[in-house]
Amino acid sequence: MKNVLILLFAFMTMNATNAQSKKQKAKEKAKTAISSDYTSEDTFPDTLTKFNGIIKYRMTSDDPSEKDSMFIIFGENQIRFNMFMPGYKENEVFENSMIADFKDSVFYILDVRKKTYSIEKLGSRNPGIEFALSNFKKTGQILQIPCKEYSGEMKTKEGDIYQVSTLVSNKHSYKNVRDYSFMNIQPAVMGYKIVLAYKSKSVNNENTMVMAYKIEPGETSSYFDLSQYKQK
Repeated sequence: MKNVLILLFAFMTMNATNAQSKKQKAKEKAKTAISSDYTSEDTFPDTLTKFNGIIKYRMTSDDPSEKDSMFIIFGENQIRFNMFMPGYKENEVFENSMIADFKDSVFYILDVRKKTYSIEKLGSRNPGIEFALSNFKKTGQILQIPCKEYSGEMKTKEGDIYQVSTLVSNKHSYKNVRDYSFMNIQPAVMGYKIVLAYKSKSVNNENTMVMAYKIEPGETSSYFDLSQYKQK
């Protein structure tokens, strides 16, 4: 939907001249919306808000029985994603862990139980995904943290289109990559800022939401130590 979340302005007044003037101003204001094409206006990382640590997210969908969660660990030149999904038995939880390495441009897929890993080229998952996200000067809050809202479309190479919106923290920056989308489908960093919420809606009106519920700054180097792992 090319015109998703475009700002609309409608002013009513008894004075026809004033009404026409306000409509013209509204049109000019709408044209000033920042077109990002999946990047923000930020061109350099903000060292004052640099973040190393863990951000914990809840992952929900239209199915209330789904209770997945994800930890995103921000380290030097690397981001680790730990995804937790309920198993088939009571209290059973499956963990999937992956590391995006921006220094070597590789993607590690970890088996935390067997202590093994495999390697892919960074960005090889779900190739051909295109984002067109813009900031229309809208804002929101996650955990009382001010965020800019970016919204628009995600398009697959098969032509499927999803409505997408993100909330990007004003207080948490990641200096090692300007823009990164986990497995090419979930924005994690935009304009050197960390994404705290992500929502997508399919053409069938199926909704997916990822939202931060806890932020834990701190040292994270141990999460990227693969010395106890063996390559498959």
